[in-house]
Amino acid sequence: REVKADSNGLERAGTMLERAGTQLQHAGSNLGLQRASTLPTESRELRHAATMPITYDMESVRPCCGGLWKVQQLFGFILGLSLLVILWAAAPIGTHPGANPMLGITLMCGIFWVFEVAPIYITALIPLLLMPLFEIVGTKIAAGAYWNQIQMLVIGTYLVDIALEECHLPRRAALKLLLCTGVVQPPLLLLAFMGVCWVFAMFANNIAVTLMITPFAISLMNAAEEQARDEAAARSDSEDTDDSNDNEDMTAAEVRRFSNGLLLGIAFASTAGGMTTLTGTIVNEVLYGVGELRNHITYGEFIRFAILPSLATFILAYFVIYVRYVRGLTLRTMTHEVLESEYEELLKDIGPFSRDEMIVAFLQFVQFTLLMCTPLIAAATETDYGQQYVGDPTLAAIPAILLFFIPSAIHPGQALLTWPAVHDKFDFGLLLLIGGGFAISTGISNSGLNEDIGAALAGLTEGAHPFTINLAIILVVSFCAQMFSTIGTATTLLPILYSVSQEAIRNPYALVLPATLACSFAFMLPTATPSNVVVLAKSQDLYPPLRIRDFFCTGLPLTLLTVVISGALIFWRANGVFDSEAPFPKWACDNVYATWVNVPGYTHGGRYVTEQGCAIDTVSFAVCKLWNGTWIGMTNLTRVA
Repeated sequence: REVKADSNGLERAGTMLERAGTQLQHAGSNLGLQRASTLPTESRELRHAATMPITYDMESVRPCCGGLWKVQQLFGFILGLSLLVILWAAAPIGTHPGANPMLGITLMCGIFWVFEVAPIYITALIPLLLMPLFEIVGTKIAAGAYWNQIQMLVIGTYLVDIALEECHLPRRAALKLLLCTGVVQPPLLLLAFMGVCWVFAMFANNIAVTLMITPFAISLMNAAEEQARDEAAARSDSEDTDDSNDNEDMTAAEVRRFSNGLLLGIAFASTAGGMTTLTGTIVNEVLYGVGELRNHITYGEFIRFAILPSLATFILAYFVIYVRYVRGLTLRTMTHEVLESEYEELLKDIGPFSRDEMIVAFLQFVQFTLLMCTPLIAAATETDYGQQYVGDPTLAAIPAILLFFIPSAIHPGQALLTWPAVHDKFDFGLLLLIGGGFAISTGISNSGLNEDIGAALAGLTEGAHPFTINLAIILVVSFCAQMFSTIGTATTLLPILYSVSQEAIRNPYALVLPATLACSFAFMLPTATPSNVVVLAKSQDLYPPLRIRDFFCTGLPLTLLTVVISGALIFWRANGVFDSEAPFPKWACDNVYATWVNVPGYTHGGRYVTEQGCAIDTVSFAVCKLWNGTWIGMTNLTRVA
C-alpha cells in the first residue's frame, strides 16, 4: 500500500509539473516570448504570421475581450487609446493645435502595430478614420495617401516573385549548386545556402525566399539525421552497443547543431539580401514614399548605395554563425547520396527543369535590368517641358503582365502565372500597410507635428560630426527594430527623420538612408523581422526547434558588428552615391516648412553657396532660419522658385 501511495503521489506530482509547464509556456507566449510551436507551419498562414506573429499565436491563452485578445494586446489597446485622449485633451504642443491629436494618432498606431491589437493592415486604416475627425486633413487627402506609384511598383515586382515561387526555381538552384560543386562540408554547405538566399532576396522579396528555401533545408537536415541513425544501426550489429549509441548520439547532435545554424543563416542572409533593392523588403518600400525622396532615388542608385552594406552584413552573419554553430563540425552523414536522394524527391514533386522556369528566370532578369536602367529610359522619354513619361512602376509591370500572356509548358491551357496563384500568395494587406505609413507621413506634415519634432531633435545634430550622427541613428533605429519590429519602426521613424532634416536644414539623405538600412539590422529576436518568424515556425519540423536564446546569442554579436562595420559603409556609400553630406537640396524645400532663398554663405561641410535652404517659422511665417542658425526676415527676402 505504501508503494502504491508513493506511486500515486508521484503521478499527481508529475501531472502538476506538466500543468505548470503548460501554464509557463502559455505565459511566455502571452508575454511575447514567441516559440516555434505557437506558430502555423502552412505556407499561406505563415506568410501572414511573418508580419503578425502575435495574432497567429495558436497556443496562447486569450482571456480578454471574449477570447479575442491576450493580456498584452489589451494593454496595448488601453495604452494607445489613453495616449491619444491625453494628448488631444492636454494639448502640450502650443504652436500647432493639430500636432497634438496627430502625435496621439501616430503613437496609437505604433503601439497597435507593436502589440498587434488588431491585424496590422487594419491598424494602417486608422489614420484614414481619425485624421479627418480631428480636422487634421480632409478625407480626400487622407485617402489619396494610400495609393500612389510605390504600390504599383510593389505589385509589379511581387507578381514576378510569385511566378518564381510557383516554379520552385530557388529550391532547384540551391540543390543543383550543391550537386554540381559536390559541397558536403559544413562551412561550404552553410555558405551555399546563405549565398542562394542572399542573391535571390535581392530580386524577390525576402519573405518569399525564406518560405521557399527553409523547407528544403529542413528536409535535407532530417535526411542527414536519418542517415546517421541508419549507419549507427548498421554498426550496432558488429560493434559494442554502448559505443554505437554514443556515436549515434554524437552524430545526431552535430546534425541538430548545424541545422540550427543553417536556419538562422537562411533568415539572416535573406534579410541582408532584401536590404539591397527598393523592393527586397517592406522597409525599403516605405522609404520610397517618404517626402520627395520618391522622385530622387532610383532603383539603380539604391542598389549602388546598399550593395556593399548588404554584402558586409551577409559576410558578418556567415562569420558569426560559423563560429557559433559550424566550427569543428565534420557532419559525416551529409553525403552526395543524401543530395541525390533530395534531388530525386524534387523531380517527383515538380519534374525536370522546364521551359517555364527558364522563361520566369529570364523575365526576372529583364525586370531587374529595366529597373536598373530607369534613369536612361526616363531621360529618353522626357518631354521638352521636363516631364518623364516612363518610371519604375511602368518598367516593373512589363514582365509582370507578360507572365499572364505566355503559355505554360507544364500546365497546358494555362499561362505561366494564373490569377488563383496570385490571389493565394499575394499579400494585398501589404498595400494597406505601406499606404498607412504614407497617410501618417501626410498627417505629420499637414498638422505641423513634423516641425515641432524636428525642432526638438534638430538641436541634437548641431555641432556633431556627420559620422557620429550616422552611427547614432543606426544604433537607435536598430534597437527600436529589435523591440518593435522592422515594419513599425520604419513606418514611424522615417517620416519623422525627414522632417528633422527640413528643420535642421540638413540633407535628408544623411538621416533617412542610414535609418532605412538600420531597420534591417534586427537579428536578436525571433519576431523582429519576417524572415526570423518564418524560420522559427518552420523549425517545428526539427528536434529541438529554434529557441529565443538561439536568436539572441547569435544576433547580439551580429547586430553590434553590423552597426559598426556596415554603418561605416552606409556613411561612405551614401556620400558617394547620393552626396549625402552636400548642403540641404533645393528639391527638399516645400515652401511650407522650408524655402529656397537667395542668400550666400557657408553651409554644412564648410561649403560656400550663393543660394541655400531656410527653415520657415510656421507660427509667424515672418522669419526663417538658415543652416548656421541665423534668423532672417521673410519680408525683404528674395525667394528662388
